[in-house]
Amino acid sequence: MIPGEHRLPRTVLDELAAGRGGADAAARLRAAQHSKSMLLVRAIIALLRERGHPDRAAIEAAYRLLAGLRPEQRAAALGHPPVAAWAFGTAALLDGDGAAQAYPGLLAAVAATAAVRAGMEADLDVPLADGAAGRLDLPGLGTATLPDAATRARIRVSRGHAWAYGAGERVEIGAGSTDRCWRPVPRLDLAHHGLRLSLLLDTRSWRHVPGIGTGHRIGGGLTDAWRARLDEAWRLLVEHHRPVAEELSGALRALVPVPSPGAGSRSGTFHHAFGAVAMSLPPDAPSAAVVLAHEIQHAKLAALNDMFALVEPGPPELFYAPWRTDPRPLEGLLHGVYAHLGVAGFWRRQVRVSVDGAARYRAEVEFARWSRAADDTVRALAAQRRLTPVGRHLVDGMAAVLADWVAEPVSPPAAQRAHRLLAEHRERWGRRRAPTG
Repeated sequence: MIPGEHRLPRTVLDELAAGRGGADAAARLRAAQHSKSMLLVRAIIALLRERGHPDRAAIEAAYRLLAGLRPEQRAAALGHPPVAAWAFGTAALLDGDGAAQAYPGLLAAVAATAAVRAGMEADLDVPLADGAAGRLDLPGLGTATLPDAATRARIRVSRGHAWAYGAGERVEIGAGSTDRCWRPVPRLDLAHHGLRLSLLLDTRSWRHVPGIGTGHRIGGGLTDAWRARLDEAWRLLVEHHRPVAEELSGALRALVPVPSPGAGSRSGTFHHAFGAVAMSLPPDAPSAAVVLAHEIQHAKLAALNDMFALVEPGPPELFYAPWRTDPRPLEGLLHGVYAHLGVAGFWRRQVRVSVDGAARYRAEVEFARWSRAADDTVRALAAQRRLTPVGRHLVDGMAAVLADWVAEPVSPPAAQRAHRLLAEHRERWGRRRAPTG
């Protein structure tokens, strides 16, 4: 598996700096992320050889199978977001003092998934994770439950059928299996006006990602709720925010539902898991759509930062961010501005398509609030000397867009409300950090 060379044309960088990019940028960033995953897997193999790991033979056999796949099959296997995050975390553990906590055997499960999907003849030994109690997770495909005593599984694929063997038991796996010991990964498939969004709700594979390891499960009712809410959001994005929808279609592959915080909503992305978004169930379609518009910005910037350094190393510095209750480091501030450029752009477009008075007022307030917040913050970023040439190009591009947006008029009541919200946030932030006594 030899990664390719990646270049980013100046025109694409200009588009990204303006908060855009579209399907072309998403495809280029995804390709670069795939090369990153391949490099990490090669590093894992080298480290296992160096350490004489007991599962080395099984993992090397899996590597050879992956190397023999067609490029698009290999990209699908290694590009599954929790697999990419696992590769980064596992390479770091093996390269440091955490080898005992690593689970390199997941690569064999990844290869097994690829073989099952391709319908290719295969016979693979898959070590189970410590404490798995017979649970075999095949990333992006499903989970087979073997007897508790099983510490390894044998995956055999032949003539279009696949089975997992362990501790004397056999489980049929893959599409079409009705075995009671097989649980396929749920999938949400959305489509509108010819544009598709396909999301795997693979909460089980995240258990093997160092530093993340969520255990949230998705039941039938919750899947129905997500489908209804995201279907509405997807229609909204495709009809009125098509470039954002095209980025999401090209980049997003996995949804990680998380519990609601009680008030508001929660969402996030993972730097080393390009294509995944974690979010609680949003209250309505516009809220779901703006979360996706927000998080795709984080995903693009993280992938761009893997290709180019944006900030030079330096002493720890903390800055005020109008969207956080805690002070942010320079890198975090850059991420926040880029994400809220996407948020402001979303509400700017919503102002133009909102007919209902309440909906238009909401869009105007949100646009005024976040365009001003991002504009104020990008000015602070522009004064920082630690920006690299690419980082400065990014900041200059955002600043130019935001300077135009803050000059656009909104209704006086919306402008006043936005100003009040920004002032209240700054006042609360100041009170929390005021010295006491």
